[in-house]
Amino acid sequence: MNHEPFDEHLSRELRSLVADADPPPTLRPGVASARRLPRPLIVGGSIAAAVIAIVALLVAPGSGSHRQRVASEGGTTTTENGTLVPVPGAQSTALPSPASTTTTTPRRASTTLPVIAGKPTTTTTPPPRPLAATHYSLGSGMTQYWGITEGPDGNMWAVSWGDIARITPGGQVTKFAIRPVPYQGAPAGITAGPDGNLWFTEVTGDKVGRITPTGQITEFAAPAAGAITTGPDGAIWFTAGNSGVGKITTSGSVTTFATPGGASGIARGSDGNLWFAGSNSVGRITTAGVVTQYPAPHSYRGVASGADGNLWFQPDYNGGPIARVTTSGDVKEFGGAAGSPWPTSISAGPDGNVWCLQSPGHLVYRVDHSGKVTAFSDDQPQPLNQYGIATGPGGTLWLTDDNGVAKFSPPSS
Repeated sequence: MNHEPFDEHLSRELRSLVADADPPPTLRPGVASARRLPRPLIVGGSIAAAVIAIVALLVAPGSGSHRQRVASEGGTTTTENGTLVPVPGAQSTALPSPASTTTTTPRRASTTLPVIAGKPTTTTTPPPRPLAATHYSLGSGMTQYWGITEGPDGNMWAVSWGDIARITPGGQVTKFAIRPVPYQGAPAGITAGPDGNLWFTEVTGDKVGRITPTGQITEFAAPAAGAITTGPDGAIWFTAGNSGVGKITTSGSVTTFATPGGASGIARGSDGNLWFAGSNSVGRITTAGVVTQYPAPHSYRGVASGADGNLWFQPDYNGGPIARVTTSGDVKEFGGAAGSPWPTSISAGPDGNVWCLQSPGHLVYRVDHSGKVTAFSDDQPQPLNQYGIATGPGGTLWLTDDNGVAKFSPPSS
């Protein structure tokens, strides 16, 4: 027999009905003449009535064994709210929740848009600062001077496709013809050598030249392409375009080293190696000719060794940011300076900063060790091309452009 609470209740009801079926003795003599029914009939009728009452309870609305069982066990029915998950890309609306339920929405980053009143405010680059420069003409015609450097004699030396010019700090100019037929050698870069002479590249002539402070010129066959610098080993190092990097000793012995992707600008690093610009890469070459290249986000044209011990690369004419490269090959770029097609357009300055030229254009950029760029202008007429920049005597900077050469002192602020 099932002894659940519901069955015990039913037993009590049955027993009560059966007991009530037999009237108490005080009620029996109430009607003397009444006919007495047989007891079995009375008991049977009472049992039938009890059965009918129980059936009525079972079929009544809201009744049922499950309902009765849950109520008798004292359980609590709890409704839990689901978690609303927003679909990416669509705005979701949370459904109302019961007062006792707390819904938590993940916090997202928010952007407050400015309220524009009147005309919108346009953010622009600060205007260039004025630059006080002194200009010296190097002659009329179509002769442009490209690379420039300070010589061992304290003068500035600049190269063109027709001659090499010597400029004193006061602006007195002396020219030395590179060869009887102009434009055949096409000098591009120039540097002071360890031997007291100056060394230059001849792009179209596939030569490296040497000129003494008195103007005597000697040429050596070499696949020179533009940039040139003195290495830590006492040799002269130059870029050879797609052929890579080359070096020439002061006696004229030439060696070339292949570099994947070619080479453009070149400079001596603080680590005792040579560093060069490549196509979407920067390269390091030891004096023994071991080449290591590091990937870079952009292509660079020129390179200079900064006073901070890093290498600074200028983007090519396609534009892009200037890059600071550590001697371990870590590249970090900074916006704000323009590019140049000339590998001679960047140089360390006497003020400890790096300076580079806009070309075409007339802006000169100063880049400090943190990468902050400041633009300067001396209001040269447009259009204008600028080609080379270098530190000169007396803490000055010199540059070459379509009008000749110019010198200026780095601004203090």
